[in-house]
Amino acid sequence: MQADPEPRKKTCRSLFSYLGKNPGTWWLSSSRLKQAADSLRDACWPKEKKYRDLNAATADFRIGPVYMLLMGMAVEDALKAIIVVQDDECIEEEGLSNDFAKHDLRGLCSKAGLRRYRQDDRLLDRLGSFIVTFGRYPVSRKRCQMDTMIGSSFHGEPDFDNVTRLWVFLEKQLKKAIPTLFEEADSREDNETC
Repeated sequence: MQADPEPRKKTCRSLFSYLGKNPGTWWLSSSRLKQAADSLRDACWPKEKKYRDLNAATADFRIGPVYMLLMGMAVEDALKAIIVVQDDECIEEEGLSNDFAKHDLRGLCSKAGLRRYRQDDRLLDRLGSFIVTFGRYPVSRKRCQMDTMIGSSFHGEPDFDNVTRLWVFLEKQLKKAIPTLFEEADSREDNETC
């Protein structure tokens, strides 16, 4: 006698909806990705600028792409946490809505209703290019994509300071959008400092 597959479908559907519409799960994912990125950065890149070898191209090619991939995904999930609070319809019964499933960080930032500066658009585009291509693969799917992305993605420092600034901004926005999400963590920190 075979088990009825319908209860399993209902369980998966309700779990998908619960996790997808819960901003806390998006924030938790975002936080874990940020922690992984920070661990990588701290292991490979000195915190103090005076100890960094800016002439060493290996610094960017060794950790830059993976760091930017992880931070791009962290930023994406943080933005999605804010969006879910505002509009849980982005989580449809059968999956993520088309707009919500994309890695367009600039579009997600707009959908979240966050004001940003021109330099943030460049950084969001740069992080997005690492999510889509350069953090995962050594080249883009097509050469023409590489031509358009290389100026914003590949060269220079991994942008730790600007990424950190963006992260702090997003964390403040999350605290405004979902204050209860941070109350427990803040009270835990207060107790540790006493």
